[in-house]
Amino acid sequence: MNRVLLGLTASVLAIALTGCVTSGSSMSSSAERLERSSYVLERNSRDDGVRAGFHTDALALAEEARDFRRTLGDSRADNRDLRAAFGDLSRRYHALRDEVEHSNDRDVARDFAAVTDAYLDIERELEHGRKDRYARD
Repeated sequence: MNRVLLGLTASVLAIALTGCVTSGSSMSSSAERLERSSYVLERNSRDDGVRAGFHTDALALAEEARDFRRTLGDSRADNRDLRAAFGDLSRRYHALRDEVEHSNDRDVARDFAAVTDAYLDIERELEHGRKDRYARD
C-alpha cells in the first residue's frame, strides 16, 4: 500500500512540475518571440529613414525582452523579480505602442503587430499564473 501511495505521489509531483516547466517554458518562448519581433522592428526602422525614430525604442524593448527572459531562467529570481522585470518590459512596450499609434504608419503597425502578439501572450500567462495562485490560496 505504501509503495502504491509513494508511486502515486511521485506521479502527481512529476505532473505538477511539468506544468510549471511548461508554463515557464511557454512564457520564455513568448519573451523570445517578443525579443525577435522587436529586433525586426528595430532593423526595419533603421533601414527606413521615415521610421528612424522607432529605432532606439524598438532596440530598448528587445533588450528588455531579453532581460525578462533571463529573469525567467534565473533560479534565484522570485515572484517580485519577475514582476519587476515585467514592469520594465511593460513600460517599454507601452511607450513604443504609443509611438506606433501616433505615427499612423501602416508599415510600422504591421511590424508592430508581431510585437503586440508576443507581449500579450506574456501578459496572459502572467495573469493566468496570478489566478492560479489566488485559487490555491
